[in-house]
Amino acid sequence: MIANRQSLPRLCIVSGGGEHADMKGSALRQASALGHSGAVMYQLREKGLLGGRLYELACRLKPLLARSGSLLQINDRADIAQASGADGVHLPESSCPAVTIRKAFPLLLAGQSVHSVRAAREAEKSGIHYLLFGPVFPTPSKERFGPPQGLENLEKVCRTVSIPVYALGGVTPERALACIECGAWGVAALAPFLDAGSLPVTVESYRSYLPT
Repeated sequence: MIANRQSLPRLCIVSGGGEHADMKGSALRQASALGHSGAVMYQLREKGLLGGRLYELACRLKPLLARSGSLLQINDRADIAQASGADGVHLPESSCPAVTIRKAFPLLLAGQSVHSVRAAREAEKSGIHYLLFGPVFPTPSKERFGPPQGLENLEKVCRTVSIPVYALGGVTPERALACIECGAWGVAALAPFLDAGSLPVTVESYRSYLPT
């Protein structure tokens, strides 16, 4: 069953993207640690993994995340999301048309990354359930794409659509409140959660600035 707005966690954690290279099981360690941290949305974003390995990893992550009531979103692969029993799929802005994915996989929770008001409007019209918007603040991984969007553009997107918006890009715990004040439903991040050992503490730090 697709989650409603109120049941969507306020915090989204994006996986590190290096499962194909380091073979260290970072995502599994994160999922295990989250069992003691309360519900989050966990986006498995591993572009380097072949379909078979991505499926196997998703199958292993799902029960670990379920312990905390967390949602598992698979980046760009709706087929693997459905086959593995994940909660949903998260689409890049340049992915297969969202309306096509929604028709083919109507029971999946569907999110999409957007970088403009226009893209946000189009995503909402297609039936997308939530958006990731950014980068809001400066972040090294996005410098080559130009300057950050800023809080002003985040607020414009949040006012334009009625579906939940997560702010992404350089969002520290201290910056999370400013994003919420602009209308964001929640915040998303990758780098702050890479250390599974400190993950529960980091999650709690973010939660201290987010609505309950």
